[in-house]
This record gives sequence, C-alpha cells and structure tokens, in this order.
Amino acid sequence: MPTVPSKAPAPRIFCGTNELDITHAAAALRSGQLVAFPTETVYGLGANALDPSSVSRIFEAKGRPSDNPLIVHVSSLGDISRYRLTPPLPPIALRLAASFWPGPLTMVLPLSRHARLAAAVTAGLPSVAIRIPKHPIAAALLAKAAIPIAAPSANLSGRPSPTTAHHVLQDLRDRIYGIVDGGKLQAEQCGLESTVVDLTDPTLPTILRPGAVSKLQLEAVAELPFSCPKVSSLKPKAPGMKYRHYAPKPTMRLVSTGIEDQISMLLKDGKKVGLLADEMICDKWRKVDGVAVVPCGKHGSTDSFAQELYGALRAFDGEGEKAVEYVDMIIAVPPSNVVDGIGEAVMNRLRKAAAGGDLKS
Repeated sequence: MPTVPSKAPAPRIFCGTNELDITHAAAALRSGQLVAFPTETVYGLGANALDPSSVSRIFEAKGRPSDNPLIVHVSSLGDISRYRLTPPLPPIALRLAASFWPGPLTMVLPLSRHARLAAAVTAGLPSVAIRIPKHPIAAALLAKAAIPIAAPSANLSGRPSPTTAHHVLQDLRDRIYGIVDGGKLQAEQCGLESTVVDLTDPTLPTILRPGAVSKLQLEAVAELPFSCPKVSSLKPKAPGMKYRHYAPKPTMRLVSTGIEDQISMLLKDGKKVGLLADEMICDKWRKVDGVAVVPCGKHGSTDSFAQELYGALRAFDGEGEKAVEYVDMIIAVPPSNVVDGIGEAVMNRLRKAAAGGDLKS
C-alpha cells in the first residue's frame, strides 16, 4: 500500500510584543529557518542573508524568479560596514539615511567585494538593496538576530502583498517555519512596499519603485534630481520592477471616470462585477444586484486607500472580513491624489495588479 506523505506542520506563531518570542524567532533566523515578520510597509519573509541554503528556500517558498534580487534588512547604519555589505557610503546615501532611516526607503548600492552575502540575494548583480525598517517589532527582531536578514514580501510571488499575519498564513502556511504576529495594521504603517532608489551612480540617482518616500522628498534632501526609468526587459535591480505583482485572481480594470457606464456594460453582458473603491463610491453601489463592493479607504484619503489596498485585493480571492464570492471583473477606482509619494505608489501597485492596464475614463 503506498505511503501518504506527511503534511508539513503549520508555522509557529510568535507574539511580536513578547520579548521571549522575539528571542526565539531571532534564533530561528540565525539557524537558517524562514520567519515572516511585520514592518511599517508589509510583512517580510526573513532568512539569514549569509546562508545560501536559507536564502534559496525564500525563492522556493514564494515561487519567486531567481533573477529577482532581495532586500537586505539591517538594524542600524553601522551594520552596513560591520557586515561589509558595501564600500564606504557616498554623501548622498548618508544624507538620505539621516533623513529616512529607519523607514520605508531602500537604497541600491554597490556591493563590496568583501560581502559574504549568499549569491542569490543580489541575483548575481554587483549591487545590493539595503533597508533599515522602522517598525518596532522588526527593529527588535533584527537587533536580536544580529545578522543581515534577506526579506521580500511574505506572499506567493505575484499575489497581493501581506499586511497581516493572516495574509501570510493564507499563502505560506506549510512553507515556512514561523510568523511574528504584529497584530492589526497600525495608523503609522503605510501598507505598501518601500520606495527603492538606485545609488550605484551617486551622481545619477534613480527611483526604481515608488513608495511612501516621495520624489520631492528625496530631491529636497539629496539636492539632486531623481529620474524614474520605465520598466525594461533587462535584469531587475530591485523587487517589483519586472513582473506582474499584487494581483488578485479575477481580471482587474482601472477606471477614473465613467464608472457607471463601465459597470452597466458589464452587467448587461451578464458579468458579475467587483468594485474596489473608497467608502463613499462603494456605498452608491452596495445594493445593486450583480455588483460586489469592497471598500478601500475613506473618501479623499490616499493614505487610508494605500493601507487597505492589499487587504481589498485579497478580498476578491475570498479572504478576510470583506471577502466576496466570485466576480468576472474587478473595476478599481484609484483615489484622486496619485501624483507623488504614496499616491504614485498606489497607482504603481494598481497598474501591476491589472497587468499593466492603463487607466480608463
């Protein structure tokens, strides 16, 4: 009689406010285990960045393409020299670090020839992406672990990023050792991944991925203009550049005006429509047959839209308190202010979730 393979155990849940649990989670990371943890952006899937076997399990657990580099998280600016991750930092990096670290900014810097990072962390590139997170649980975990931690978002590759421990469980339940539970998303957490800047040429700084730290803020501190290149087919220097990301299972269309016409056409064709929009817009459609609404943020608040975006996208896959049944098409209505900073980041994530679809009006 054939043997039935044993089911992998559920991940261990560590309490983020319990010092002993943080100590145990840090020890697990040092020993090569995968542990998810909260940051002020999204949950990261942590691994010992010095251990090739541990890092390879990140790619295996997520189903992540091997040419997609990882962000290295450290607890202080001194860790960068302590672990010999980069040559001496250029003045622009030091100015940005003084203003935005700890916080939701990742810097891509030249890789030191003395760095002992696992090769998969940098995807073979001569650069390394580094961040110092601000979230108190992440900060405590990194300090206890006393190693650089490679950590992409703690979700299956291509899925909406996780902003709660429950989201991590939905995607990676039997693939990782543990999760540090940070509780509900706090008001000071932005809910979207960090801004990523390329400083490999410090005279030509580039924004590789928009986030909460805006172009205007960066330029004010750096006293240099930042370019924003279009996505190319070249090897990505940072996460979130090349592939379809953040996507729910149903097809999604971005709509700024003419919402009623778009929804009416779909209903006339017999389609079940999902509506992702702020609370005020959703209230107008809540009782319309054939329309399933998922409110995302307060009207006029880009910050609250950003915080709730990934939970809203996951609701269309049947997850969470706002879970809805199957829909044929999601109509997503962005907030009105999407010009810079968190608004630009929201549009970046929506476009990638819609597989690059342009805004329809």
